[in-house]
Amino acid sequence: MPPRPDWSRPPVVTLALMLACILIFVFGQGGDDEREAAAIKYYGSAGLPDTELPAYLADLRSRGRDVQAHKLETALKGGEGRLVLETMEFDRAFMQRLHADQVIKPSDQGYEAWRDARQRYEALRGKVFTERWSLKPGEPRAGSLLGHMFLHGDIMHLAGNMVVLFIVGYTVEAALGAWGFLALYLVGGLGAAVPDLLFAGDRVGYSLGASGAISAVMAAYLVLFGLRKIRFFYWLIFVFGTVSWPALAILPVWIGNELLQRFVLDPHGQVNYLAHFGGFVSGALLAGLYRWRKAGGTAQSVERMDADAATAQLRARAVELVSGLQFERAAQCYRQLVVRLPDDEGLLAEHLRVAGLARDAGLQREAAALVLKSASRLATTMDGAVLAQALTLAEAAPPRMSLGAWSRVAMRLLACEEFDAAEALALRLVSRDAAGEAAPKVLNGLVRALQEAGQPERAERARRLLKQRYPQLVTL
Repeated sequence: MPPRPDWSRPPVVTLALMLACILIFVFGQGGDDEREAAAIKYYGSAGLPDTELPAYLADLRSRGRDVQAHKLETALKGGEGRLVLETMEFDRAFMQRLHADQVIKPSDQGYEAWRDARQRYEALRGKVFTERWSLKPGEPRAGSLLGHMFLHGDIMHLAGNMVVLFIVGYTVEAALGAWGFLALYLVGGLGAAVPDLLFAGDRVGYSLGASGAISAVMAAYLVLFGLRKIRFFYWLIFVFGTVSWPALAILPVWIGNELLQRFVLDPHGQVNYLAHFGGFVSGALLAGLYRWRKAGGTAQSVERMDADAATAQLRARAVELVSGLQFERAAQCYRQLVVRLPDDEGLLAEHLRVAGLARDAGLQREAAALVLKSASRLATTMDGAVLAQALTLAEAAPPRMSLGAWSRVAMRLLACEEFDAAEALALRLVSRDAAGEAAPKVLNGLVRALQEAGQPERAERARRLLKQRYPQLVTL
């Protein structure tokens, strides 16, 4: 049974960031289409295009930008006044002169009406949430530098980003801690803005930086965990669960999301891939620095915490099944636990007990084999009664172990004064050990233990067998 995410340690910051993005999209950006449409409608009805757009084209020509002016003039004649307006509003030099009354001057006819209409239009435009909080490369503001990393272009953009953020954020937050993860997201979002600030000052459009911040989280995930196997949570309509894959498996998910946005969901959009790249590089550098300072121990600690949580959940499930008298399913749970914790002798004993209650010969032999193999180790402290029970259950089909391993099991039985089981195992060893590799040692130990226990007749029988089969190796 694969482990589920441990919600006793929920990714608080990841969930908070997801909630913030969703709430901002729904309640902040949700009415932007109507707000923007109202502003554009007013712009046209107020006669501003007839005054401003020709002035802008003339201004471009005065600056020697005739090619751009010609293209925009063609667009304007073709009914694409919106494109000309957007280009004008992102021309920072022109807009500064326009606001300073250097384009349309107070001495011009209709100046007062134009000024009032322009102010009214800008007030309407200022209500558009996305434009107010997105990053304008040519005019960065503190509020937009923070706000842009929570904005999305549409519902599909939001959904894709939230899936990636949840998949990688859950584990990265467990590695870095809540505050470290929050810092990664915010600094990564600022890093995503750097290419725009350096190279895109004249770009027409706004920068929405949530994808850049999430790219930083994904890069940190890859740097922290690399090829380590991590448990992924997946959800496919009605099917969900976890699966263990190398951390790098998330890379094609991220790339796939990028390609899906670019070619399917938003083929005509202006995806800011430079921001994604900036966020990715920032996240990789931050995670690399963190891992260097922590000597690479973070990934192991997260993996260990997840394994411990999954083991505790599986153990609780096994106990629940035993309480419900579902012994076969409980034995299977204990089998998984023993695989996780092969040196837990108490767990091995419980597995054997539950398998015995299941009355399934296959389950019993499997549990007995695991007990015997564990007891064959040098440092075993396995209970003798458990060992004796395991020998009985495995009698029909004993596990394959070396003679040395079987001799260690026998010596543990002797140490626990389980003489009957030790004697039976010694006889089996004699039948297999013609060369005397292990059986003589066990027989010698049996003789000594029986003598000390006050059972001289049984000790004598063991001595005679030893002399008969291995006369050259007898030490007693």
